[in-house]
Amino acid sequence: MPDLHDQIPTREKVLIIGAGPAGLAAAAALKALDVPFDLVDRAAHVGGIWDPEREDSPVWPTMEMISSREFTQYEDMLQPVSFPEYLSPTHMAKYLRAYAARHGLTEHFRPRTAVRSARPFEEGVWEVELSTGEIGIYRAVISAHGISEHPHRPDWASEVPSSVRVIDAKEWNGADGLEGQRVLVVGSGQSAADISVDAARRALEVRWSMRTGHWVVPRRIAGIPGDVASSREPSLLGGLNAKIAETVIRRAVGDPTGVGLPAPAAPLLEDAVIISDDVLDRVREGRITPAGEITGVDADGTVTHLGTGSHAGHLSFAPDLIVLATGYETGADHFPAGLVPRTAEGDLDLFLGAFARGRDDLVILGQQRVAGGVLPILVEQADIAAYMMAATREGSSSASSALERFRRLRAGSEEAVPAAPSSSGGGLRGRVGSLLGSQKIAVRSIAAPRREAQEHLVPQADRDTLLGRLRSVRRLFA
Repeated sequence: MPDLHDQIPTREKVLIIGAGPAGLAAAAALKALDVPFDLVDRAAHVGGIWDPEREDSPVWPTMEMISSREFTQYEDMLQPVSFPEYLSPTHMAKYLRAYAARHGLTEHFRPRTAVRSARPFEEGVWEVELSTGEIGIYRAVISAHGISEHPHRPDWASEVPSSVRVIDAKEWNGADGLEGQRVLVVGSGQSAADISVDAARRALEVRWSMRTGHWVVPRRIAGIPGDVASSREPSLLGGLNAKIAETVIRRAVGDPTGVGLPAPAAPLLEDAVIISDDVLDRVREGRITPAGEITGVDADGTVTHLGTGSHAGHLSFAPDLIVLATGYETGADHFPAGLVPRTAEGDLDLFLGAFARGRDDLVILGQQRVAGGVLPILVEQADIAAYMMAATREGSSSASSALERFRRLRAGSEEAVPAAPSSSGGGLRGRVGSLLGSQKIAVRSIAAPRREAQEHLVPQADRDTLLGRLRSVRRLFA
């Protein structure tokens, strides 16, 4: 519950919406700079999607993380050495609660409190209505609602009869109870691969429909986590040309086309790769059957899809369950429509995936997908947001100068922002606590997936480039 001794009016506070990893990063950064704030979440505990009691979480109990412990931690609080190399959802939930307790963030936390609406009247004045019925005025809003609020459903999904159960990936809760059932998983990315592997543990038959092919890479390279190996030896992948890199991966796990998956649409070093130790093995064993794009649905629920590999033409499948891992659409219900303009491609026009153009009182964290651990990006975005909002509150000449430089960058193209090397200094809380330095990451570029007209899917970004640019911008303030 909120601190009863806190008499600061909301008019002087920043409201943080969402108490997951991004919201906690923002709260810790604001607290380090003595910027007053409130933290709200509709769930009963902090942790966001990692809260095991949340029914609307895209995380399931047996889910395996694809980023290692070293890349799934805040810079000012290490993961316990007793935790496994790749955390389970339970471990991550415990870690996030411990982080909130360590920084005293629970004193500012209002559980079971959703935001019905957040409307700006002018710069620095937001009218916020909470699910409790309260209406307050805040000076700024940091929305950390995540990217899983609005699952995207392909047009053909509306034609599936009620005799076939259809769920979105965020509703997947594990394979228990699927014995004897046929499951169709639809989607080309990481979630679809993970759900297919999980479903294959129990289901009678699993088909995996992919519209776009991707490379599959293992979680470990030479026996250690791949993200750690690449951070220690960036040339491991980044310094090799695509053909050599592809040869290395083929020898490690095999070629996706060799097991019947669609051919990758981009070279390995430009692909939004799937990270998995198991999916190719499950396909080889026949427990997952590759399928191409869905082309139609009959009245009895039979699905027609394109074949892959040597199985050309249109094939039929009668599923008992369809899992749609087809991505998420941008936007948040608590903001008025059109608050953030869209680019020509249909993406929200957010500078570096978080900062509303021309506004110092609105930040929407984590609105780009990246391959691998996203936490370092969320931390950098949260740091910049905190510095920006501290600068608008302080009004000092040095703070104002940094803010003006940031505004000029924000008004221009992201391409003009230099990407700071991964060896640059640590973030805000790392310096405050005199603890860890910066995180390093592997070099990998990402090819944007094909999107149909009117699809406003959360865009994919190159993690290394985005992180480097965020570090450059953060250095304006400190």
